[in-house]
Amino acid sequence: MMFKKVFLLFCGVILSYTISLSQSALNMDTLSTINNTNKLNIVSSKLIKSISDNKNNEEIADNYYSLAKELYKIGDYIKAELYMDKAISVEKGNKRSKRLAVYYRELAKIQELLKKDELSSKNYKKAGELSKDKVERQINFNDAERVKYKSSPEIEQGYRNKNVELLNTTDNNSEKIENLTQLATTNQVLNQNDQALENYKQALIVANNTSESSIEIKSNMANLMAETDMLDKAIDIQKEVVEQSQRNADVETQVQQMRNLSSFYFNTNSVVEGLSILQDAYMLSVEYGNIKEAKTSLLSLAQYYEKNKENTKVLNLYKDFVDHLETLISNDSSLIDKSIFLINEGKISLLEKEQTLKDELISRKNKYNYVLFGSVLLLLILLLLIVKAWHSIKKRNKRIALQSLRREMNPHFIFNSLNSMNQFIAENNELEANKYLTSYSMLMRNMMENSNKDYITLSIEIENLTKYLELEKLRFADKFEYSIEIDKAIDKDSEMIPNMILQPNIENAIWHGLRYKQTKGMLGIKFFKEGDRMRVSIEDNGIGLEESKKIKTKNQNLHKSRGQKNVHERIRLLNNIYKADIRFEIKEKTGSESGVIVNIEW
Repeated sequence: MMFKKVFLLFCGVILSYTISLSQSALNMDTLSTINNTNKLNIVSSKLIKSISDNKNNEEIADNYYSLAKELYKIGDYIKAELYMDKAISVEKGNKRSKRLAVYYRELAKIQELLKKDELSSKNYKKAGELSKDKVERQINFNDAERVKYKSSPEIEQGYRNKNVELLNTTDNNSEKIENLTQLATTNQVLNQNDQALENYKQALIVANNTSESSIEIKSNMANLMAETDMLDKAIDIQKEVVEQSQRNADVETQVQQMRNLSSFYFNTNSVVEGLSILQDAYMLSVEYGNIKEAKTSLLSLAQYYEKNKENTKVLNLYKDFVDHLETLISNDSSLIDKSIFLINEGKISLLEKEQTLKDELISRKNKYNYVLFGSVLLLLILLLLIVKAWHSIKKRNKRIALQSLRREMNPHFIFNSLNSMNQFIAENNELEANKYLTSYSMLMRNMMENSNKDYITLSIEIENLTKYLELEKLRFADKFEYSIEIDKAIDKDSEMIPNMILQPNIENAIWHGLRYKQTKGMLGIKFFKEGDRMRVSIEDNGIGLEESKKIKTKNQNLHKSRGQKNVHERIRLLNNIYKADIRFEIKEKTGSESGVIVNIEW
């Protein structure tokens, strides 16, 4: 025991010296060379590059995942959980991710090993929800339930069996191997050793007898056989494991399997074979500079020698260790690799902080942009509302102006109508006076009822025009006849016509054309369609525009000017308000017949 304490103290000094040496090595230009000897550092360097080069999130997440898997392999489950969580956080941004279900499952496995059963079950379930494959989904759901019953090996075994059955329908060999070996472990807990051995054999078939994963399976089989007093078979299988690890595995695995074989030899009292293989394990770890395995192997040898009171051999063993110390230190890159990984972790942490800061700055910038955009948008909306209100007021003013123009009754028409009634009364022609007054009041009522409308139906317009023409005929009975023609294709009750556009032009035809004609004249009003457009023609055979100008009084000229201006202004307002296309034309007839033609279309 005294030798062992001295040796452990000595090992502490050696480790301190080795760490110091590794730090010195890191200060030299050997980083890239050493980095290539350790897969953990290769993966972490790839992660650093992907973050610093601003690679896409999918690549960064995959590098986080790879680093977590490497940490999982060496048994550093706490850091493996950390980096797997980061892989998930980055990958969550990819809505079409096919890897997220895999990441959640691997995280659940790590948490199960850390005995975080509640979190593990939750993440198995999440993996199941994200899985696209039906079998994978069910396996994850089974594992989510299985973890809840870790205290009951029988229930856990049931879920393991279900998963094995499901996996037999797939080609996912890694999951098959994992589930079969875990099922075998559960069998051992339930003392079902034969079934455990069978499940190990099934896993070995799937793994292929020569693959790297078969080493661990065979080692587990050998341990099970040793526990069940089948030491000879255990030794045979363990020999195969040692030979295979020498071909395919790293030095650490080789040394560990050799020590395992030596323990089997000691259990069968094959001391010579046990010591020989243990000494070989020690020398192999010294040769390849693995201080950790060299120390463990040396302690195993020292323990055996101390047990057998062979103190001289113990001293010689420690002396040999010191003699090989320089070789160990020069060849052992594990401590340097760990130092490099710590440096890489520091770089990763720094890059993550920089990225977080960058994201925060971008977020603030975006927030500022959103506020700025919102403010500009609000101003534009306010401006739009102001413009809209201005247009609304402008349009309302136009409507008011249009109504005002419509309500302007021809003063000559009112004045002459009253004069006509006065004339009928003076001649004691009460019957004609009453008839005239009745028609006049009906016409005025219709005009007032429709005075607030910009468009009225053709049937109402014709009714008003007919009443008006009948009044004018009472006054100028021997001066004209009139006709109103309507195209059969026109529906009078649905066709709309601009209000109070025709009457002023008909009034002009009677008062300034037909009134001065020596013989009885004719006034014709025609309504017809041309395609989608409506047309109205007002034609008279009066004295015409030129002759009318010669005989007009000053008041009559003013009346005409105001009447035509009223019509033109109302047409302009209607076109502006309703985006209509009302066209107005007045022309004098040419040739032998005198008169005027007015055309209106819309």
